[in-house]
Amino acid sequence: MKNLTLILLFLTAFVGIAQDRLTDNESRFYTNKIPNKTTELKLTGRKDGTDSELLNSKITALSKSGGGIIQIKKGTYYLIDIVLKSNIHIKIDKDVMIEPYFDKNAKKVSSTIFEVGKEFLVENVAITNTDEDSENQATWFSANFPKGEYRMKIITGCNVRNFKFSGFKITDSYTPFSCIALNLPDSKDRTEVARLGIVKNILLVDSHVGYGVIQIQAGKSILCKNLEGVGGVTMRVETGSGETGKENVLTVDDIVGRNIRIKNGDAAVNVSPHRVDQGRVDVEGITAINSSFAVQIAAGFEDKKETGVDNIGTFDSRSYIGDITVTGGKGAQVKSKDFIYFDCAERIELQTKCQNPDFESTPGRSIGVIRTNATLASGCKNGSDGGCYEIHIGKITKTNSEFLMAGNYTYKNMGVNGCDKAKVERSEDCLEKVKEKKKKWEPKEKQGKQGKKNNGF
Repeated sequence: MKNLTLILLFLTAFVGIAQDRLTDNESRFYTNKIPNKTTELKLTGRKDGTDSELLNSKITALSKSGGGIIQIKKGTYYLIDIVLKSNIHIKIDKDVMIEPYFDKNAKKVSSTIFEVGKEFLVENVAITNTDEDSENQATWFSANFPKGEYRMKIITGCNVRNFKFSGFKITDSYTPFSCIALNLPDSKDRTEVARLGIVKNILLVDSHVGYGVIQIQAGKSILCKNLEGVGGVTMRVETGSGETGKENVLTVDDIVGRNIRIKNGDAAVNVSPHRVDQGRVDVEGITAINSSFAVQIAAGFEDKKETGVDNIGTFDSRSYIGDITVTGGKGAQVKSKDFIYFDCAERIELQTKCQNPDFESTPGRSIGVIRTNATLASGCKNGSDGGCYEIHIGKITKTNSEFLMAGNYTYKNMGVNGCDKAKVERSEDCLEKVKEKKKKWEPKEKQGKQGKKNNGF
């Protein structure tokens, strides 16, 4: 009788979890309210800022007249700082290539191609391919971030309501920044976060280990669907933006992910609440191939600034991550903080090997499925050790055994102890590449007359 009671309690709890999942119906996140009138905008393809001016002028005029669709046809275009306004849908042809444009005299080394709601409220907007709901990559437009010393996003979304971003392929060059960032606006008002939006059908190649397709620092009721990364972390729900003052104000909630994939990267999904008690995350359909992990779950932590948030963050305990399929192997981007899980000999090999082009990761092999320090099982203790929370974990499927860790979970206390602490350096050739990288980022006045120019970035 006692066993039967326990089974019934378990089933009741399981059913409760299943019924309490966040739904992924697209109509819950976005409603097309943009007038169905299309204007084709002919851009020049010149590298002189003309096309950014043309597109911004058309957006302003069309928004003032009530809104509509701007169609961009075949060509390669150089754009920067395009400010989207309410009731505008930019539809981009599959034969379009977009690259960032930098004025040769520009001093800033970080920017965005499309800015949405950074300075003022924007409602009812979309940036998509022409066939906006097609999962066929042949119908998506393309963007390219060439090799260079700059930080670039394709879209920054802040104080925006009712939006859709979909249907494009990005070839990166390990630049630091996630390609899509949902963040607080310039006002830093934590009530002005992105709400009600869809981000779907996106492929990113050659991503920096610390970034990826999207990072949600602030957003509510957002659906992320069919996102794929080669390198980096495809979907980061990592907060931290605008955490000023002592108030513990929720800025992330009702975040839904479906079909999130990573290959040769760090992880498909990363959740980290920083210093704020955040809302719910529900991610299902995760695929990781030859990557360090499939999922990373981080405990909250205390703000060291006296003026910072007086709290240690968590995520809502009703959050869910499941349907995880992992294939282990070589080709992962391994961060130095994860070297602790390798035995002494393999650790030395990683420490001496040349880093990836992001200079923050090293080519290695898959470590495990889920890395976490947020659960009681991982050793988390509320207080000085961090903000502990439990996320419901669904089905995990391993397609092979090519992982450093045999189990599904990797905890910090699983690190290998007793390795030689003597400093191990990379080869001279590797070190020279790092020195050259740092030199490029130094201000020109520090480089001296013989210093290498910074390409105007």
